Amino acid sequence: MRPISVLFVDDEPQVLEGLRDLLRPQRMRWEMRFADTPEAALRAMEHHPADVVVSDLRMPGLKGATLLALIEAWHPASKRIVLSGHVGTDGGVRAHAILTKPCDAGTLVRAIEQACEA
Repeated sequence: MRPISVLFVDDEPQVLEGLRDLLRPQRMRWEMRFADTPEAALRAMEHHPADVVVSDLRMPGLKGATLLALIEAWHPASKRIVLSGHVGTDGGVRAHAILTKPCDAGTLVRAIEQACEA
């Protein structure tokens, strides 16, 4: 069975580093990639679409809600999860799960695994 491919998107490097550390136990089961801009995430998806994209909503430039809408349109098999401190401020986001920061590892792992099962 191939590992789950997960792409995390956040403009704050310390958040991405925190996720990397928090989810270190999953590295044998998941292929994790990290993008510090929505544009970098779209480039990553062009070359290797992720099974799950976990994205912040508020980022400079392309907003997280727009990123997730583009991923839904261009990569419909990819599941989308919001992980943001500003949930509820960007209406109309279509995602398999919406989580607020900070989020514990167990909740995030369950959300990713449930999205893959959906």
